[in-house]
Amino acid sequence: MMTLDIQIKTFLISILFGTIFSFLIDLIYKQKVFNIILSLIFVLIFTFVYFLTLLKINNAIIHPYYVISFLIGFILHIIMKKLLKQIVLFKKK
Repeated sequence: MMTLDIQIKTFLISILFGTIFSFLIDLIYKQKVFNIILSLIFVLIFTFVYFLTLLKINNAIIHPYYVISFLIGFILHIIMKKLLKQIVLFKKK
């Protein structure tokens, strides 16, 4: 059984990793060097770093809600990016 403290840390780390992953995917797509091999290597490295982080926090125990929080972080980045674009476009007018 994990303590509540460890669960909250893991939840927040998962959201952070989802946000960072989405940001890095955006950067790679903009540079036009994203192909199948590079994407596979990127995902494997990022997954390895994520599991190493989970290993430090909670002995790499994976629960479905950690994956969901990772996806929430991914979606949060997309929403924040759209909002920032709208703010920048509003200021340019």
